[in-house]
Amino acid sequence: MLRDRRAYSSTLWALFIGAIFVPMLALTFDVGRYMYARQELGKAADAAAVAAVTEINQRVFRENGGIELTGATYGMAQSYADMNNDYLGQFNIHPAVTSIQINQGQDTVLVAVSADLTALFPSITPQILVTETGTAQVQGR
Repeated sequence: MLRDRRAYSSTLWALFIGAIFVPMLALTFDVGRYMYARQELGKAADAAAVAAVTEINQRVFRENGGIELTGATYGMAQSYADMNNDYLGQFNIHPAVTSIQINQGQDTVLVAVSADLTALFPSITPQILVTETGTAQVQGR
């Protein structure tokens, strides 16, 4: 029998670092990447909302205070979402404007932007679809 038991401690530490610590470290980086990607998507949604507000029917808004979208509203919102997509664009992830809603009572426009963030993570990760909403208020009555 061996009288020296120092090797047991080294083995346990090696198992701990390999089985617990390294995956926890990887998970920390993945969660940080996910949160940053959501923040970037939120930035794109806010920009899309501001662009949508600039493309409302100004005549209708001045006359009766109603908010009415024009034919160019979706296109302008999508182009602004694309322009505010620096980090995600590096990974060929492009946000898509999925809906534009109007809140007549508060004179606001809400724009929902979605993106598939699966490309940011290992291939074993299931599909990660994220939607963020941007809000902008119509001014100038």
